[in-house]
Amino acid sequence: MKILTKEEEAAHYSAVLKGGTFGTIIGLVGGWAGVLAASRRFHTIRNLTLPMKAFLVTSSGTFVGIVAADHSSRQFEAERNVGLKYLGEREERLRREELSQMSLGNRIGAWAREEKYKIIGATWIASIVGSFVLVGRNPYLSGQQKIVQARVYAQGLTLAVMCASAAFEIHDQRKGQGLLDAAKKGREAAKEIKNQPAESHHQRRDENADLWQDMVAAEEQKLKSRHKPLYEHEEKKGAVTEAVKAKQEEEAPKEEAKEETEEKKEEPEEKEESK
Repeated sequence: MKILTKEEEAAHYSAVLKGGTFGTIIGLVGGWAGVLAASRRFHTIRNLTLPMKAFLVTSSGTFVGIVAADHSSRQFEAERNVGLKYLGEREERLRREELSQMSLGNRIGAWAREEKYKIIGATWIASIVGSFVLVGRNPYLSGQQKIVQARVYAQGLTLAVMCASAAFEIHDQRKGQGLLDAAKKGREAAKEIKNQPAESHHQRRDENADLWQDMVAAEEQKLKSRHKPLYEHEEKKGAVTEAVKAKQEEEAPKEEAKEETEEKKEEPEEKEESK
C-alpha cells in the first residue's frame, strides 16, 4: 500500500492495530469455545494437557488476528482512496484482462498470494483435525500414545504452516508491503507527528491536480484503445453546425431565384401604374 503522509501512516498503523486486536480477541474466544466443545465430545481432546489446550486456543487467536489485521489494512486503503475509485476500477478491469490471459497455474498462484492468510489458517485447522483423526484410527496405540503422536503431527504441520506464513511475509516485505513494515512506519510516524506541523493546503491541491491528470490520462488511453475521440460531444456539435451550414448553402440559390421571380412580377405592375 502507498502511504503519502505521516498522518496517514499513523492512521494506518492505528487501523491495523485495532483490527488485529479485535481479531485476536475473537480468535481466542472462538478457540476457547472450540476446545471446550471438542473436550465434551471427543475423549482425545479431553485428555490433552493444559499446555496443549492453551496452544490450540492461542494459535487460533494468532491466526485470526493476522487475518483481521490484513483485512483492516485493505479496508483502510480502500477508504483512503475513495477519490481514486475511478482509477481503482480501471486497475480492476486491467487485472481481469490480465487474469483472462494467464494460464490456470498462474491464476492459482495469484489467488494464493491474495488469500494467503486464509489458506494458512484453513491448513492449520485441517492439520489439527487430520492428525487426531489419523492417529485415532490406529488400534495398536493406547490413549496416551495417540495423544502424544497426534500432538507431534499437529506440531509438525503447524510449524510448516508457520514457515509458509513467514515466507509470504518475507515476500511482501521485499516489496515494502509487509505488516511489519507498516507497523514500523506507523510507529515512526506517530513520533514525528508531534514535532511536525500539519500539511499545507497547497500540497493537497497538488495531489488533487495529479489525480485529475491521472484520470484524464486514463480516459484518453481508454478512448484511444476504442479508437474514439476524447471530446466526442464537441465533434458531434461541430458536425451538426457543418450540416446546418451546408443546408443553408443549398437553400441559398433557391431563395435568390425566388426573389428574382418576385422582382420580375413586380416590374409589369409598376409599368402599368406609370401608364
